Amino acid sequence: MDKLSVRQQEILKQLEGGLIVSCQAKKDDPIYLPGIIEKMAESAIWGGAAGLRLDKPENIKAVRPLTNLPIIGLWKQHDPSSPVFITPTLEAAKAVIEAGADIVAVDATDRMNRSGSKAYQLIEQIKQHYPEILVLADIRNDQDARLAIEAGAELVAPTLYRFDPEAKSTEHPDFKMLARIVKAVKGQAHVLMEGKIHTPEEAIESMYLGAYAVVVGSAITRPHLTTLRFTQKLNRYDKDMPLYY
Repeated sequence: MDKLSVRQQEILKQLEGGLIVSCQAKKDDPIYLPGIIEKMAESAIWGGAAGLRLDKPENIKAVRPLTNLPIIGLWKQHDPSSPVFITPTLEAAKAVIEAGADIVAVDATDRMNRSGSKAYQLIEQIKQHYPEILVLADIRNDQDARLAIEAGAELVAPTLYRFDPEAKSTEHPDFKMLARIVKAVKGQAHVLMEGKIHTPEEAIESMYLGAYAVVVGSAITRPHLTTLRFTQKLNRYDKDMPLYY
């Protein structure tokens, strides 16, 4: 990694070895209510979270006054012209940063975004305009990790692993892929484990394999998806877990 500022080092140190709780809810979720994201965040803080991952500028603004914990901000924007939906543009990144995020998460795959560029190329644009902001590259595999680091990302996470055409499972963490990403990074960035972590034991296994911190979302904050994980097995997998959640 390039030389980090004191503030950037402090933010990363707060996350080291900790649990980052992803506090998100879609408008069609059964739990969606005004103020639900703030309550999720307060619950995560109460439980000892080291950081938070939040979608949408308005949610970041609402949670920012509640805590000094690092906030990973993003803005999911779905567009039929492109599969890239996590903070897909510089304008989206700007809104996330100005809302109070310490780290901006972006799709850093080699898929084409809506403007016709490779998704990971947005990292260089963010660094040009906001050199003090840390960038988390949401990736699918070790190849994506290398591209993201070359573009300037300080953190990488296999958040988008389930969108890899060669993904072994869309419902379980791939620890072998995590180990490959850690090896590919070679200390040039920090690796967060994100995606389908359901138990404390899986979080610990992630740390053993080299993760700097672990991100957990639906297993903590979205009980309807936890229920579905139980019922789909009890009903012999008659229903799939949604790819977008």
